[in-house]
Amino acid sequence: MSDADRIVEFVYEVGQLKRLPRAGWLFAGVQNPESVAAHSFRVGVLAYAIAVQEGANHDRAATLGLFHDVPEARIGDIPYVGKLYLDVKMPPEAVARDQVQHLPAPLAAHIEALVAEHESAKGFDHTPEARCSRDADKLELLLQAREYQAAGVSKMERFIQTMQASVVTDTGKALMESALRIAPSEWWEAFGRR
Repeated sequence: MSDADRIVEFVYEVGQLKRLPRAGWLFAGVQNPESVAAHSFRVGVLAYAIAVQEGANHDRAATLGLFHDVPEARIGDIPYVGKLYLDVKMPPEAVARDQVQHLPAPLAAHIEALVAEHESAKGFDHTPEARCSRDADKLELLLQAREYQAAGVSKMERFIQTMQASVVTDTGKALMESALRIAPSEWWEAFGRR
């Protein structure tokens, strides 16, 4: 099997994220929740913006955000309530290691490092880029909750409150305050006022 074949197989696997719904939204009554891939896209964009404002490596932060949920192609998107019942949970870094084991070594090492770096923001020993990516992950959930709330889904306040306590960068906190103040439809309603 060629390197190209192995990369294509990996990309097919990652394509599962386009069809994998974010499971936590189902508990809140969202009928057709966003996919993990849609979430990861906006995390990448947010991580880029946060990193630019924070003076971190914006390309690295965006890449961390883009790759952070790749392990979910194998383990699914397990909501918080489900994680409470798991006795053994392989960390995302180990799942990523399994996912990339047949890729060309340099590519595999890069992907493993991306997932591990993003995950490091859960502790105290992390890079500024990991902190930006993790804030982006939390902010994206808050933004999505605000969008579902605006669409009439009523059980969003708990998601919004939980994410507020998770954001740590100054830029992330400023974006959070704006996201709580500005309606999700404001960007296009402004066109009608012109």
